[in-house]
Amino acid sequence: MADEDYDLDENQEQINKTELRIKNLSEKVKLTSEERDELARAKEQLENEKTTLAKEVDFYKNFAQVTSKYSSAGEYQEQIREKVMAGYDVEDAAIAILAREGKFATPAPEVESPAGGSASNTTKVGGEKSFAEMTQEERKAALIQAEAESGGLSQILRL
Repeated sequence: MADEDYDLDENQEQINKTELRIKNLSEKVKLTSEERDELARAKEQLENEKTTLAKEVDFYKNFAQVTSKYSSAGEYQEQIREKVMAGYDVEDAAIAILAREGKFATPAPEVESPAGGSASNTTKVGGEKSFAEMTQEERKAALIQAEAESGGLSQILRL
């Protein structure tokens, strides 16, 4: 009978070790799951912050161009910023806010200077154009006139 009691104690001890091992493993699984969920939340939060910062950078980068185009946009900067954070393009947000406030005016088309660059444009009044400046019709007319005045094309080519 003593042998039987010993076997029962040994079996009971082995069952207790097994239960303890199962309990430890289930706690580890639970902790691992919680850590994984926490990391996923932190990653999602960082992605949201990254997106928000990118939108803010885009807003401040493009807002100067919008204010030069629509002069009254500076008065509504915060409202335009809120629209940009909601997903609007900077110019679209500015137009939406300005139209709602009744301050939207289409920008005047840019007029290019006819002078262009830093070179001075002088026009010759009454003077003759150089050969390079003439159109093909003007060159033809000049040749016909020169031929009529000099008496022949061969004399013009000798010059």
